[in-house]
Amino acid sequence: MLEIQVTITNWLKQAAVILPTGAAVWGLLGVFSVVNAQIDVKLRSEQFEQLCSQPIPTECKDIGKAAHIATELIYELFEAERVRDENKRSDVINQITQLYKAEQIDIVNKRLKLSDFFKIEDDKIFGGYAVLIRSRKIQKNKRLKVSYIVAFKGVYNSLEDPNDIAASISGLPANLHKNAGVLIHEGFSHYAGSVFNDSKSRELLAEILNLQNQENTDLEILITGHSLGGSAILYAAMLTDAGVLPSKMNVVVFGSSPVAQQSFAREYRELITKITRVENEGDMLIYEEDSPMKPIYDSLGYVPFGRLIKARATEKLIRLNRQKIDLEKKIQNSPTQDMLIAYLNLTQQILEERVAIHVYSYRY
Repeated sequence: MLEIQVTITNWLKQAAVILPTGAAVWGLLGVFSVVNAQIDVKLRSEQFEQLCSQPIPTECKDIGKAAHIATELIYELFEAERVRDENKRSDVINQITQLYKAEQIDIVNKRLKLSDFFKIEDDKIFGGYAVLIRSRKIQKNKRLKVSYIVAFKGVYNSLEDPNDIAASISGLPANLHKNAGVLIHEGFSHYAGSVFNDSKSRELLAEILNLQNQENTDLEILITGHSLGGSAILYAAMLTDAGVLPSKMNVVVFGSSPVAQQSFAREYRELITKITRVENEGDMLIYEEDSPMKPIYDSLGYVPFGRLIKARATEKLIRLNRQKIDLEKKIQNSPTQDMLIAYLNLTQQILEERVAIHVYSYRY
């Protein structure tokens, strides 16, 4: 066994410098690859449980349905379309129809293909993928209720899909629109904007503007997404700029990284009150004190917005973190090379679990 040549203090200082940077890079790559870890996928949150214990848990149901479409069904739909499995596609469409009693479902797919990345175009953007849902019903009070759901797909878990990777890592601040003083994540803006500018989305916008002031009509607009699907926040801002009343909208995002700087909150004060962020402790990509991504978000000035519903970490992550603390104590007393190797292995396991939490833990 080789003797460790540095003191534990110096070793920990070196680890503090090296590990966050490496963790951030590994975390991004890990999210873009298939994660095989098996974890407890239930949301475990006292706040969420309180919502669901109310006599009429309307909000609980809304968040639950949003989680189902944003973290599971939309990925299944995209995969079915990617491999051209028409039976699977029809099955998922039927599930979405039943979930929201939908009358119309439109799919917007503006993503770049691999071949597009070899074409040089100054105005190239990383396109988005979203499902637009409409439903109508006559209520007991004889009023018409029209519901719109816009669900954005998050990162597809494979390096085969360069569009989502490019959109996620193209994180430099950019104006939300020309001459705007609001700085947002450029890749997320591309993702949301490509959907917003699609003809199907424009039709939806026209319908909303026509309905939102009609006396006998109740209008609901839910905009949701997971991970990169946090672009839903920027899409809602685009609707606001187009004249849609924030009071008609609810935005629910799951495991979304911050999408804008503080100027966004000042510009969209009313919209911010309509945003709910559902996050699981330990998620690799959320804005959290011990997240390896936080230094990156801070350097770019990105901060999270809206009301937070926080779920507890998985038992596996809690156990791994305890093991890490115990090992650090042993290293302080008598560091060895075996302990260093064990520490690095444990750190990798923690990162793997944090990526798995991001990918799987929001399913409902």
